[in-house]
Order: sequence, then C-alpha cells, then structure tokens
Amino acid sequence: MTVVSDTNILSSLAAADAVEALQRLFARSTVSIPPAVRDELQAAIDRGRTYLASVIDAIAADDIPVLTLIDDERTLAATLPRRLNAGECEAIALCQRRRFPLLSNDRRAVRYCQTNGIDVVDLPAILRLFWTRQITTRADVKQIITRMEQVERLTLSDAQREAIFASQRRRR
Repeated sequence: MTVVSDTNILSSLAAADAVEALQRLFARSTVSIPPAVRDELQAAIDRGRTYLASVIDAIAADDIPVLTLIDDERTLAATLPRRLNAGECEAIALCQRRRFPLLSNDRRAVRYCQTNGIDVVDLPAILRLFWTRQITTRADVKQIITRMEQVERLTLSDAQREAIFASQRRRR
C-alpha cells in the first residue's frame, strides 16, 4: 500500500528527528510524496531549515518516492481550494484519484479529505500510533512533541495531547 504525505507532516517529524519512526510505522507501506512537496521541502531548506536535509536525502535515495501526477490528477489539483498550498493540492489529488490515504496536519486539508471521503491521518494520530504500535515509547513521543515545539513552534491543543496519550482500552 502507498500512503502520501504532505509537507507539514514530514517537516514536523524531521524537526524532531522522527522521520524514521514514520517509515517504521508504515513499514508495510510506502510513504510517498508528490513533486510539489519535494519542491516545498527544498525551498524550506533554501530558507535555512537545514533539519529537512534528512528528508531530501531520503527522497534522493528513493526511500520516499516522488509520485508523478497524471493529467487527470494535475487537473484535479488545480481545481482544489486556493487556501491549500501546492503540495497539499497535489497530495490530495493523488489520494483522491488513486484511493491512497493522506498524511497531513493541515486543518483545511484534513477537513477537505474528511468531507470528500479521502482517508486521512493527522499528526496526533501518527504520534499516538508511534507508542500504541510500539514504534517508540510514550516518553519518546513526549520528546518528539517537545522538539517539534522548539524547532517548528508547533502547538498541540490540550485535546490533541489527550488524544495522543489516552490510555489504551484493555482487550478481553
């Protein structure tokens, strides 16, 4: 299976040196990106966000493949709401046409996907899966959040933190 990431998930996880954890989480899948996400990541490096170099290296090594859009997908991306950036539009178009899940932490992109029947996984869900699937520990997830806050000035709400760290229900 293929999952498609937009820029903000990779950027946030790179800030916390946790892209490898994402790849372990989706070990049976391929985390891919559209060309606009690659371009946005490179532009961010050019603006001094050097911590993204590891993501660009993974793209160059084809550990994070870049999916080429076909004409129909490019047309769809061009018709998506203007408040979404190019990376989100291309990622959503790929997911909508190919029925791939999207990894995104942009509220507008998540809302668009939910409204249009596209499977979407946001950052709090990914962070929760890190510890519930034993990719990392709860303590590691707390450190990942702290690093994202420090490097990217990411802010998680109390409700998001509660969702990430809520106790697992015991199975009978």
